[in-house]
Amino acid sequence: MNFTVRTPWWARCEHGCGAAQVNGGQNIYFGCLSGNRLKIIACASMFIDHVGLILFPEVIILRVLGRLAMPLFAFTFAEGCFYTHNKAAHFLLVFFTGIITSVAMSFAWGEAQGNILITFSLSCLLIYATDGIKRAAFARSAAKIALNALFFAAALALSVWLCCFSPISVDYGIAGVCLPVTVRLLDFRSYEAKGALAALYTPAAVFVLFGLGLVWLAVSLGPVQVFGLLALVPVMLYGGQRGRCRMKYFFYVFYPAHLALLGGIRLLLQAAA
Repeated sequence: MNFTVRTPWWARCEHGCGAAQVNGGQNIYFGCLSGNRLKIIACASMFIDHVGLILFPEVIILRVLGRLAMPLFAFTFAEGCFYTHNKAAHFLLVFFTGIITSVAMSFAWGEAQGNILITFSLSCLLIYATDGIKRAAFARSAAKIALNALFFAAALALSVWLCCFSPISVDYGIAGVCLPVTVRLLDFRSYEAKGALAALYTPAAVFVLFGLGLVWLAVSLGPVQVFGLLALVPVMLYGGQRGRCRMKYFFYVFYPAHLALLGGIRLLLQAAA
């Protein structure tokens, strides 16, 4: 007699659960949500948020539900920065998509704006500089450490100026720029660290640092942003895997497409009023 043992739902999630080494990096997560699924949740939250922002600004619950989007995108963006095979191409894709969409949004709203992709472009520079410092340190190259430290200082200075002193309104400010940096900050395992230094990189440590970043974001942006802390729940279910499908470009298309759709609906409603 044959018996079929059904795999429980929590083990059937994309690419399974548990830690494994991925693309040379150390995966420490044991949850059952892939990066793609976190991004899909973020897209749904962002759409709800922008429906509130563009069409129903008086309905505050829409903005509350939308607070999940940025933290989830920040977390998955940080993971993407680490695992990307072409850092320059990755940065340029984010930056130029941000420039194009920011120009359109600035024209629509009548003021200079730098949207979330501009925010993440600055995050990208800081993450790459941090990665470079770690690699140089473990390679014991003083010259490369100094070069990457200079790169980090320049990227941080640019971020502070754009977010705090320039006439451009950058989404989520300097707290938003720094949030993705917290995700891999303590990762020394992927650079072949041993002992206490390697032991720093644990899920609990990542969640605490990321949570502190969310608190900073809430303090910077006001009471509604406190609901962004709820994003820690799906983040804690992350399993360290991208997901079966390559959906990278879908998410970059979704951002301007849904803004164009909602903007068009708003124009139609204004014309009909």
